[in-house]
Amino acid sequence: GGLALYSSVAAPLEHHADPWKPPHYNDTVISAFMAKKLLNPYPVPQEDPYQHHINTTRSGVCGVKYKDDSKRYAYELITYKSTQDANIAGAHVTHSGDCGLCSTLEDLAAYMRNFDMTSPVRSCGLKGTVSQKWALNCLEALGLTTPCAKIWFYNTRNTRKECLLPCIKDINKPYNLPDGSLNTCLECDETKSGPVFKKVAARTRRDSGLESAIHRPPDSISHITHYYY
Repeated sequence: GGLALYSSVAAPLEHHADPWKPPHYNDTVISAFMAKKLLNPYPVPQEDPYQHHINTTRSGVCGVKYKDDSKRYAYELITYKSTQDANIAGAHVTHSGDCGLCSTLEDLAAYMRNFDMTSPVRSCGLKGTVSQKWALNCLEALGLTTPCAKIWFYNTRNTRKECLLPCIKDINKPYNLPDGSLNTCLECDETKSGPVFKKVAARTRRDSGLESAIHRPPDSISHITHYYY
């Protein structure tokens, strides 16, 4: 069929191209991003977005626009229609999709520092069964800003509600099955909690071009690099 023909034509081209690999960022980069000042911070959400039917459609890119690009200290987060629009405006694309609670450079630094977010977030989520404040302190200790920590908290609470059985079953299982697919707990989290989280938090590892402890298909990782510190 047409598809087979297309793939047989495309294969030699792909064979020669090196697959894009997310770079590793050192402490210098991480510390620099942690020290930046956000001029338009988000308020801490007081309502659980999982309790509302929100539109989870995402588009555009989230840009970091420094007040002075030569100093690169104070910045705003602005959603642009495309990478080209962001570049024309003098902004640096920090992730694909519109900006949200975890789009800050402080949160980017936390994502960079914690190669595996799943395990620590899960243990913070367990503390949430006892106390929301304890869970939030735990999430903020990972370096997340308070608004970002709050959506992570709501995410873990929703996953606990929707995916309790598969997550108990898979508590000590590897994140990925031998065929590369997600284990049943992560698959449930991705389906039941993922769309709202991506819309509200906005920044995910994949959309930021960051490597993850969870194996992801290379074509799902945005080709974004963070050398604008």
